[in-house]
Amino acid sequence: MVKGVKQERLVPGYVRAVRLCYEGITNNNEISSMAIQDAFQKALELDEEERIEDAVTCLDDVFNQIPNETGYLKFAGMLYQRLGEDDKSFGLLNRALDLTPKDAELHLGLGFHYTDNGQQDKAAASFEKHVRLDPQSQIGFMFLGRAYDYLHDFEQAEANLRRSVELDLDAYEPHVQLARVLGRRGTYEEALREYEKADQCESGDIITEIGLWRINALKDGQVPATTDLHPEPATVVCVKQGDKYGPEYANRLASMVRRWSSESPRIVCFTENPTGLSDNVEHQPLLTDNLKGWWNKVALFKVALPGVTGRILYFDLDVVITGDIDPLLHHGGDFVIMDNDYVPGFNTSVFLLESGTRPEIWENYTPEIGAEIAGDQDWVALNAPDAELWPDGWCVPYRLRAAHELPDTAKVVVFSGHPNPEDYPSPWIKEHWR
Repeated sequence: MVKGVKQERLVPGYVRAVRLCYEGITNNNEISSMAIQDAFQKALELDEEERIEDAVTCLDDVFNQIPNETGYLKFAGMLYQRLGEDDKSFGLLNRALDLTPKDAELHLGLGFHYTDNGQQDKAAASFEKHVRLDPQSQIGFMFLGRAYDYLHDFEQAEANLRRSVELDLDAYEPHVQLARVLGRRGTYEEALREYEKADQCESGDIITEIGLWRINALKDGQVPATTDLHPEPATVVCVKQGDKYGPEYANRLASMVRRWSSESPRIVCFTENPTGLSDNVEHQPLLTDNLKGWWNKVALFKVALPGVTGRILYFDLDVVITGDIDPLLHHGGDFVIMDNDYVPGFNTSVFLLESGTRPEIWENYTPEIGAEIAGDQDWVALNAPDAELWPDGWCVPYRLRAAHELPDTAKVVVFSGHPNPEDYPSPWIKEHWR
């Protein structure tokens, strides 16, 4: 099923943007100090090794020598952005913009900032400024198209992604992003052609494989859209393994479930250590002892779960419930999952499952699969491309949809990577995550 899978993910152009900034610095004749040049070179190397904190330290060491050098401000701003330190990143990029308001890469960097903070209208405006200053920017048109995708302006999204493809026919990412938008517009045959072009650019990439499987399922009419409600609420399930998340996370999840439901659903935590769980959280033994982290979710697809039958509503421990979840508890589908806003496929942070209906997700899994594929989301998407999606706006990613302002439609906000809810990066989190 999985052919020559690559581990690389589609990432929001940060790495390439950082390199653009670096090239601008090294081409600046005003920076003559070899020590500064060496610091920039070392920072780039560390960034490529994903040692971003060390890269920032390199730049901080020379900051006093060039506090108002535009290239430095851009470079450091991009690195802080990759660290998730938005305030520092935004401050540096805006200082650079004051010095050089017509710098195309600065508007690109600000577009990334607004994207990650859920301000998609401002992101689109920044990317628009970027492509006006650099009309040959394949990266810029791609991210402008993605911004319009997030705004649900699919016509503009398609137009800008097509321009990105035209600028570099051999670039993999624009084909994938265009295919995704075409699929969202129901133009399945064109979407398939774009995924096939992406495969020609980077053969065997798992993202392309997922996209092809998903589009074929949509084209063949295999994907349901359930409107019926189930009379009984699903059992709420979570998984707690190791010490990454303490019992307070499960207890907080239970509190949110009870606060945002008119029901009193059963809440079950699968864990090897039930110490500290509140009385209203049942516990069952961890489903397997040979899976780590997110891979424990695939064991939920066993035909029989200990102590749990029927329909389950799974939540990651770090979600924040922000609205009425009765529609999720009573949704009538047999497998309903989140769309992945970043790439084709699914987000497994919140899903509804009729126990035993998707046994292949567990039965086909092997330790070799776990080593080969980046995560459980890809595995689920490959095995169940015909899964139903939650209605748009119910379950949203924090950074893309809710970092700046909580959407009115949101019932659950999911957190991937940094920040975590406990960091309280947005004022609305304290009101809900308790």
